[in-house]
Amino acid sequence: MKAFRQVAVLAAAAVIALACGGSGGGTSGGGSSSSCSKTYKVGLVTDVGKLSDKSFNYDSWQGVLNAQKDSSLCVQARAIESSTQEDYPKNIAQFVDQKYDMVVTVGFKLGDATIAAAKANPTVKFAMVDYADFTDKPPPTNLVGLVFQEDQPGFLAGALAGLQTKSNTIAYVAGLESVPAVVKYVKGYTNGAKMTNPNVKVLGIYQPESGPKDFNDPDWGLQQANTFFGQGADIIFGVGGNTGNGALLAAKQKSKTCIGVDVDQFVSYPDVASCLMTSAEKHLDIAVKQSITNMVKKSWQSGTLTFDAKNNGVGIAPYHDYDSKVSTDVKAKVSDIATKLKEGSLATGVSTP
Repeated sequence: MKAFRQVAVLAAAAVIALACGGSGGGTSGGGSSSSCSKTYKVGLVTDVGKLSDKSFNYDSWQGVLNAQKDSSLCVQARAIESSTQEDYPKNIAQFVDQKYDMVVTVGFKLGDATIAAAKANPTVKFAMVDYADFTDKPPPTNLVGLVFQEDQPGFLAGALAGLQTKSNTIAYVAGLESVPAVVKYVKGYTNGAKMTNPNVKVLGIYQPESGPKDFNDPDWGLQQANTFFGQGADIIFGVGGNTGNGALLAAKQKSKTCIGVDVDQFVSYPDVASCLMTSAEKHLDIAVKQSITNMVKKSWQSGTLTFDAKNNGVGIAPYHDYDSKVSTDVKAKVSDIATKLKEGSLATGVSTP
């Protein structure tokens, strides 16, 4: 499965065209099987982080590609990358105008544009990743929000960091504080670290709002991480798309320990594999494919679909090259925390909507 992710994204990226009428780029997957009586056209619109973020947009697109790979679903896929927030409604409209059956939008920032499109186009299905702030009660029947309990994988990553730090100082470089998913990751990370190590100091910063560079400023992320390393941090959590990736790169360059986000970044970002202890994962690909399957199989669920530890919608990635550096005792403690989160006997202390 992990190997397929790498092959699939490379194969999909081989077909690139400019998106007509907008400034985003379009990426297509392969065609559907000729045995299909109906081909379902599914489009994905990224936020400004684009498919190259090696985390959030990347893994959501993998969910669409996995649906296309499933011959029982008869899906034909295409992605449009957004360059600015002004692109969101235009890029969604491209898929609607081209008679797509379903549009997947990635990120909190696309919420308003997606809801407006769903109201205006009741025959098209819409899935929003990381957004379910519906003002309409009930929400439109053609609209579903896919949300995750990011505080749980953040908590696990923080608990591990608290146990592994030698300096008693850890840090995070995060995306926008206006995005609830980012805040949940950060608060979970902080609370998890303090649970396993009450003496730990947690340094951190959120990226300021910066338009096209939102979640897409690795140079800034690298600079912030180096500042924290200078203040004694020996573990860094990069939690902000390409901005967070800059922090991971800084850790590799300084021989520090890093923690990835959203996906197993040991797979998606092999350039920093040597510093990655684990990644705080939310299984975006599974959630996106599930929503597409629901559409194709006529089992559509509108409203909100929540993915958490209980339904294996979140977790942490394997230790990979750090496996020998994490003791059996630490592994057991982290596993016990994961079990308690799954059972509901342990709370992260982070309030969620």
